[in-house]
Amino acid sequence: MIPARIETPLAAKLGIRYPILCAPMFLISNVDMLVAVGEAGAIAAVPSPNFRTTDELRAALVEIRRRTAAPFGVNLILKAPRLDEDLAACVEARVPLLITSLGDPSKVIAGARAIGAQVWCDVIDLGHARRAEAAGADAVIAVASGAGGHGGRISPFVLVPWLRQELRIPVVAAGGIATGAGVAAALALGADLAYIGTRFIASVESPADAAHKEMILRSTPEDVETTAEVTGTPGNFLRESLETFRTGGGKAWKAVYSAGQNVGLIRSVKTCAEIVEELVEGYLAARAAMPS
Repeated sequence: MIPARIETPLAAKLGIRYPILCAPMFLISNVDMLVAVGEAGAIAAVPSPNFRTTDELRAALVEIRRRTAAPFGVNLILKAPRLDEDLAACVEARVPLLITSLGDPSKVIAGARAIGAQVWCDVIDLGHARRAEAAGADAVIAVASGAGGHGGRISPFVLVPWLRQELRIPVVAAGGIATGAGVAAALALGADLAYIGTRFIASVESPADAAHKEMILRSTPEDVETTAEVTGTPGNFLRESLETFRTGGGKAWKAVYSAGQNVGLIRSVKTCAEIVEELVEGYLAARAAMPS
């Protein structure tokens, strides 16, 4: 029996039972995942570009609210041409959490203040984190080495406590977390929440194709390659899919599979609710197993 809640200040502010966030993943995160994770007591977010137009985003926000009262988030890409329109749709829908990537979050923070929403900013180093704090961010997401997609270069064992030491706002840990023990480690390092992506790609609700899910299940950390050839910015991808792409196997956005180094810890496809429960149970087991 998992506990009613595992409380941290950020989890309490959002009104979620567990300090776990299913990360916004390009072409992966969808309405079903947001609803399922929220109903399970955690929170999930979706990148706004996963919807082809702002009208599609607006319709999705209505659908989420129809299906659940649980909190959820939207990831806004600050350099995207649709930023103003997508931000307006999020404000209209009173989205409780806005996550920003790649730029100055000031505009999003100003919009969020009108509806009392939280704004968290992806960062990979202290300079970026300090700029986010100065702009008024409510928290930063420390994207460490080992994260799927465009991760940072610094170990989470350094990045999380370093940012916690240097900032006045909370820190969310991202990069390589796939188990409850990873959640416990993140909180022990000073993080308020664990930010988990790749584990949720291998979920029932995930729209990832079967080949992507199966590749995650059979891969190890050594099968993850960091390269800039896919997007122009260094990112972590499954080598097997990269080799297919390099030999002319289709468009990068479809043929290349993003994944974090935590693939070696993922061996089953489960529902999002089962994954949240697994993470909470693993967190409790890790705490109980620690030397006194």
